[in-house]
Amino acid sequence: MKKVTVLAAAIATLGLFATEASAQTTTPQTAAQQGQTQGQEEKKEKVTQDQLPEPVKAALKSDTYKDWTVGEIYKVAPAEGQAGAVAVYEVMLTNAQGQQGSIRIDEKGADASAK
Repeated sequence: MKKVTVLAAAIATLGLFATEASAQTTTPQTAAQQGQTQGQEEKKEKVTQDQLPEPVKAALKSDTYKDWTVGEIYKVAPAEGQAGAVAVYEVMLTNAQGQQGSIRIDEKGADASAK
């Protein structure tokens, strides 16, 4: 009986870790999907890490993205006619497990996924 209880606890624990891993990979992919729908109206220009503003570089070096490797970077100009809109940087990321995602960061280094 004890073996069955221990086995059930082990399976539940593994299920919990699998759910957490799935949730972590879903967040960047959701941002990528949002970027794709917004990208239809905006102009993208490929840039290098050296061309990023300092606040964006600092955001990418933060603890939030320390386990991710930066891939392609695009500067996304706002759609014409948007008053006060600023450029956003779309950054493609890959983690140690090979999972990919993207984030959007504004020129001030703030999360711009919802913008």
